Amino acid sequence: MEWPKLKNIIILILLIVNGFLLVLVGARREESARYERTALEQTVQVLEQGGIQVDIEAVTSAGGLVPMAVDRNLEREARLAQALLGEPVQGENRGGGLYLYQGTLGELSLRAGGELSAEFERDKHWQTARPEDHAAALLKQLGIEAVQTGFAEQGDETAVRFRQSWNGTAVFSCEVELVYRDGYLTALRGSLLTAGTGTAETGTPLTLPTALMRFSEELSATGDVCSAVRSMEAGYWAFTQSLSGGARLAPVWLVSTDTSDYYLDCVTGTLTRLSDR
Repeated sequence: MEWPKLKNIIILILLIVNGFLLVLVGARREESARYERTALEQTVQVLEQGGIQVDIEAVTSAGGLVPMAVDRNLEREARLAQALLGEPVQGENRGGGLYLYQGTLGELSLRAGGELSAEFERDKHWQTARPEDHAAALLKQLGIEAVQTGFAEQGDETAVRFRQSWNGTAVFSCEVELVYRDGYLTALRGSLLTAGTGTAETGTPLTLPTALMRFSEELSATGDVCSAVRSMEAGYWAFTQSLSGGARLAPVWLVSTDTSDYYLDCVTGTLTRLSDR
């Protein structure tokens, strides 16, 4: 047989084999997804028998979230200060993980773990008729991925609150509030992660069915009660590792019920009450 014909036959065989493997992988994924859905539905039924209704469409998997170690990035913090305060900016290490930056527009303090507070000179900073739009644009300009979580007006003062996302995942402990007076930005306070990368640590997230059962067990152990789980959103909670270092990002679910909100650790299953409704 001539080589060109033989080569075409070999290519055809390889294409058929690859096609078969793709179909096999797809079938296994579909079977796995079907199994996970069935397990979730059965778990929801068990909780409902115990008096807890669960909106199955409002619970999300933790996916590939694992604990992360994030180092402090002083260079990015300095650039953040420069963008907020204008040039030139003077930075000073006050000790204990606290850095103070001063510029023509005001001053900014940054602590280990991301806690920050800024005060701006009145009438020297930005002015806007729509603080929520200006705040969103400013955070984007600073390279901060965030979504608005609050808006409040009192007299001539407007406060807009945002929750940060880190590489597309919500960081529940990192929220900032931007305060405007007569349309001028006067203050910024809260917590932000300035580092762009981190190092994965060991830990495998619980499956959704397991997480729901752990939530029910932990809830009973604390003596708390609820009759409905309205949502479960996977994200991170940032813990300061040291005064001068970075932070540890623990994957958690924010569990919203009809009575309280909770954080459920995605790896250990530890439950912490956030607030009373």
